[in-house]
Amino acid sequence: MIVHLQNQPLPGMHPLAHPLYCLTSDDVKPSHAVQVDQMVKAGIKLIQVRSKTNFSSFHLDQLKVSISKARALGVCVIINDDYLLSEALGANGVHLGKYDSLPSETRLEPDRDIIIGRTVHSLEDAQDVKSLGFCNYVGIGPIRDSSTKPDLSPSLSVQDITDIISVLSPIPCFLIGGLTSIDFQLLDKTGAKGICVCSGISSHHDFGSYLANYSAESLKYYGQTT
Repeated sequence: MIVHLQNQPLPGMHPLAHPLYCLTSDDVKPSHAVQVDQMVKAGIKLIQVRSKTNFSSFHLDQLKVSISKARALGVCVIINDDYLLSEALGANGVHLGKYDSLPSETRLEPDRDIIIGRTVHSLEDAQDVKSLGFCNYVGIGPIRDSSTKPDLSPSLSVQDITDIISVLSPIPCFLIGGLTSIDFQLLDKTGAKGICVCSGISSHHDFGSYLANYSAESLKYYGQTT
């Protein structure tokens, strides 16, 4: 069923309770399937497959295997933008941007098992997302300039973020956009559940070179946010 986590506290072992949310990238050499595998090996429990290109059937087959292995180990895998692809790959759910929507038939089937993430850029966006109700977690940003979202300029202060999280409460919120491992400190300042990282986990095109650092730092915050 669609798990309305906004209506209840997050169980401690639920993947959305983890403070580190890692995203795959088109801009590194390993395939998205290999990126998922390496994230899992590094102990990441919450992963988003994010691509702006179309996967070949070969890469889709690889990705489906990687997602199946990840889920068997208790890892939550989300697909960016594409609900139907999420279903086809056996992922846990889908992350929808501001202008994305679920197929109408999904809205009418409350027993479907899927995690739905949303993107919020402002207080007004937060109010819209909260009123819709079809949401298990939210990504808030951009917090800083980001190479993955060069068209968006950061404009949110710590107070803005805190206000947005207050409106969305108790939906878990993750901060995104140009963040580094020292930015876990923002969780205490804002009440966010975690941070999202994409380009920051890699050194230039050397994928995953900083994964271990992020994973170790995140453990200091696991279970501390509300």
